[in-house]
Amino acid sequence: MGRRARVLAAALACMLAPRVAAAHTGIQRTSPANGDTVRAEVREVRMRFTRGVETSLTTLVLRRGGQRVPAGSITTVGTDAREFVLPLSQPLTPGAYEAEWRTAGADGHVLTGRFRFVVEAGPAGLAAPPSAAAAEDAKPPQEPEPVAEEAASDAARPLAVAVRWGWFLALLGMIGTVAFRHGVLRRLERDPDLRDVAARGEYGAWVLGWGMAAVSALTLLGRLWLQVRALGGSDRPWEGPQLDMLLTSTGWGLAWVLQALATVGFVTGLLVARAPHGRSAGWMGAAVAAVLLAAVPALSGHAASAARWAAPAIISDWLHVLSAGVWLGTLAVVLAVGLPAALSVRPAAGDAIARMVGAFSPMALAAGGVVGTTGLISAWVQLGTPANLWGTYYGRMLLLKLALLIGVAAMGFYNWRRVLPRLGDETGAARLRRSARAEVGLGALVVLVTAVLVALPTP
Repeated sequence: MGRRARVLAAALACMLAPRVAAAHTGIQRTSPANGDTVRAEVREVRMRFTRGVETSLTTLVLRRGGQRVPAGSITTVGTDAREFVLPLSQPLTPGAYEAEWRTAGADGHVLTGRFRFVVEAGPAGLAAPPSAAAAEDAKPPQEPEPVAEEAASDAARPLAVAVRWGWFLALLGMIGTVAFRHGVLRRLERDPDLRDVAARGEYGAWVLGWGMAAVSALTLLGRLWLQVRALGGSDRPWEGPQLDMLLTSTGWGLAWVLQALATVGFVTGLLVARAPHGRSAGWMGAAVAAVLLAAVPALSGHAASAARWAAPAIISDWLHVLSAGVWLGTLAVVLAVGLPAALSVRPAAGDAIARMVGAFSPMALAAGGVVGTTGLISAWVQLGTPANLWGTYYGRMLLLKLALLIGVAAMGFYNWRRVLPRLGDETGAARLRRSARAEVGLGALVVLVTAVLVALPTP
């Protein structure tokens, strides 16, 4: 990534980080209501979310003066995983109370918040006995109540965004590695004069694949650590059974396990590719693992929690990520590995570069078309109405991503129409390298905006 792209990336990160405190799911209503003064006997506390949440990871703690109020186990009401009730061991005595809740949305993002209320003393110094009017007041309100502290998602914090950015970049790199091997180098191998270039490029892609797999493994551990930290809270340690529940009983956990298994499969494929007679099988295994890895963002993001058309949304997101890897990931591999391999075979370097870029261009054009189409499908599913595109922060961030993506496409078109026809010498190669760096840099910014976008609430 060029210096200007790095500066722009830092500016975007600084600009966006303070604004991404919104959560995907919030409180629709509580009983007692936030800020309410209750004059009836309170034997339970209820809360209802705007969307379904992970029941096994939802907690509600009631405190008075910093001390935890004795209560039973939180239970769900109904079958939509939206409403929960906390039964109290005894009726609340007069005073001010604060309820703290924690949950995880269907997309795995951990959410926290709180609401406060006051129990007022009756004439005898105790809470007033229940009456018809008081019982009516104690019912859950029918309209959404304001929340004292807006629900916050740890997924929106800068560290979480940085981890996702690293993961997305590694994912595109892994996809690009196998796409470069199967879509570009296989065509060069057919020419006896370019087999040495193909061999050098394949080894470079193999080494680069190992690096991307290492980053994937690091971000895998980072994502789990952040999730465990967010769910653990400050008042209870993280325990083994809860970790098992997270990984085996939630959509986020199953996507995490898929990433772990697919990363292992990718590494295994690379190992087999260097073994005697294992070249074809190894690279094919790595390609299958990369295709599976492309499904992880869809299974642990907005698509998985879509209120409508969830299955098409997941498939669309999967193809979106896969195509982005074939386009931008392969371009990065061509820049990092392919061009140096081609330049090593003088004086035929110009022809080798032209053949390499000529093999990549049709892949990039097709993949770019799929990226645009699936992006429109995802926007339609998530936005609901066109007005949300400019009327919500999520929509405006989507517009920013679209603008950057158009810039990437424009650079790709320039490379195809102006740079590619002039290849043939070192001057043409230098021009290609400069323009390809700009395209990859803009692509990295698109990925950064995507890492922020997945932490924002959908309309």
